[in-house]
Parts: sequence; structure tokens; C-alpha cells
Amino acid sequence: ICLTFVGRCTIPLVVVVLLSEKVPAPENVRVISLNMGLVLEWDPPQSTTNTVFNYTSEKKGWDKYEPVCLSSSSLSCDFTDSVSIFGTYQLRVRAELHGETSDWVETKELAVDLITEISAPHVGLRSRKGQTEVDITDPPMKKRNLRDVFSYISYLIHFWKKGETKKVMNALVSLRVVLPRLEPLVNYCIEVEILYLNKSSQSSNITCLTNTSSNEVESWLIAVVLLVSFLVVLVTVVLIFLAVWYGYRGFRIMFPDADLPEDLKKFLSQRSQSSILSAMQESAPVKEHFCELRILHKEPNSSQDRPIGIQTHKNECCIGANVKQNNEEKSEMIITTTEQKPLLAEMRL
Repeated sequence: ICLTFVGRCTIPLVVVVLLSEKVPAPENVRVISLNMGLVLEWDPPQSTTNTVFNYTSEKKGWDKYEPVCLSSSSLSCDFTDSVSIFGTYQLRVRAELHGETSDWVETKELAVDLITEISAPHVGLRSRKGQTEVDITDPPMKKRNLRDVFSYISYLIHFWKKGETKKVMNALVSLRVVLPRLEPLVNYCIEVEILYLNKSSQSSNITCLTNTSSNEVESWLIAVVLLVSFLVVLVTVVLIFLAVWYGYRGFRIMFPDADLPEDLKKFLSQRSQSSILSAMQESAPVKEHFCELRILHKEPNSSQDRPIGIQTHKNECCIGANVKQNNEEKSEMIITTTEQKPLLAEMRL
């Protein structure tokens, strides 16, 4: 281009036109969700060097986009506090430079509870009486609790002898698990994962512990102890029952409930007037009363029978005889007999 004066070009002009290029968009945009958190990350444009960009990030819920991070130089934006766990969202980000902006880079629709990852659980070990217990603690969530979000979770436990291959234990729901069939005084290692939504969490740190010695008692010894204890208890119960029964019977005999008739009480309370009982109660010996009977026999002078003389002496107290009682102490009686043999007898009554 020339500046022309009088039909000819006297001063040539150089016109420089600068065409501004469009601001490049962020690259490698990705969504990170860990323990119910939601973070959008990206990389700066690779076509520019030594250029500092600002970035704006937005989220879309039901109808329209809403800004969350405005003109920030950070390469990430945390959407955790602005979203719900069970909601569906779409995220986008753009770069800004000197008032110019790049195109939006959008993500697909996402739900936090479906895309989130769970960090590793905390594992504690303790051994007692030959058994090793595994205590599992769920990792803390950024929103709510793990069991509030997922209705069913389980734990996959790997355990093995130190230096050998891993063994997998079936998925369990309990937070405390006793490992079965472990050898005493052997070092075992444990690794745990959380199972949820057909996915698994990050693996826990490998924790090792030496199993304690087993103090198990043989089953037959337990049965013998139980049987002996049962017999001892049975015998004790029977003895106590018999002691109580016989004690009760003795008490009832000594202290009967029924009252004696008044006549019987009066009779027992009075002292008996019987002479026999009185004689037995006296300390001095009782004087005996007796009757004396004498029978005299003389040899006969002839073959004819002679009478036999019988003498009786009777005390005043002798009663019941069939002879006539006189006031004299002695009396005689003649009795005739036909006995052929001599007889001499003396009897005292």
C-alpha cells in the first residue's frame, strides 16, 4: 500500500493485521468420586506454554446449569456440597484468558451413588485361645454413612500363612469375624475388601498376627464332667429331700397339730393310784406276802389206806383259798387219798 501524491507512490505503508486465535479448551476432563464425594478435574491446554488460564465449572441438575467454581486458576472443582447422593447431574468446564473463553467441555450424566468408589476399610486383629478375630471398620463417608447409602454390603477376607499363597474366605456381613481352622503359634496375614453394587472397595493394608496356642478341652472330658456334675446334683437333691421329709415327720410327731381330748389330758395329768404302779415307783423293795402249805405223810402199818395229813399256814393277806379262814394263824385239814405210794412234799407260795 502506497501513499500517492501527484499520481505516484511516494511513501510505502505496511499494514499488519493481527488475527487473534480462539482460547483452547481444557483437556483430559475427568470425574473423581471417592467415599460419596464428587470432584471434577482437568489438565490445562497443551498447545500453550507459560500461559495461566482461569476456569469456570458448572453443574446441571434438573433444568439448567449453575456455576460452582468461577474464574479459578485451580485445575479441579469440588461439587460434593452442591449435589445429592441419589441425584443425577451433568458437569462442564471451560478455560478463560483475557476476557475470552473456550468452548465448554461437558461430562455425561452421572449419579454419585453409582460411580463412587469406596476406600479401604480399617482392619484390626487379635488372637485369643487359639482363635484370631478380625475387627473391620468402615471408612468414613463424605456424605452420610456407608450402610445408609447401600442396603447390602459384605466383606471379602483374604488370609494366609505368611510366605504362602492367599486363601479367600466367603463374603460375610458381620464387622467381627473369627477365622476358622487356624493352626496355633503360626503367623497369619489378613487383607479385607468391601463388596457393594457388584464392585469392591480398595484393599486394606496387609496385617499380620501370630495365632495364640489353643487351650481346647477334649469333648469326651466335657461329657464326663457334665455327667458327674449331673449325678452329684441329683444325689444332693435326693438327700436334701429325704432330710426335709424325715425332719418334717419328726416335727409333726413331737408337735402334733391335733389337740388331745380334755378327758385324756386330765387323766394324763393326774398321778395314777394303782398299787402296782406305786410299788414300782417306790425305791424300797416291796414286802412279799405268801401262804405256807405243808403236806405230811406217814408210812401205813397195814395194807389199808391211811389218811394223809395236810397242814396249811396262811397269812392274813392270803386270799382266794377254798378253805375256811379263821382268826388263828394255823389250821389243819384231813384229806383222804387212795394213793399207794408215800408222798412227802412241802410247797411255799
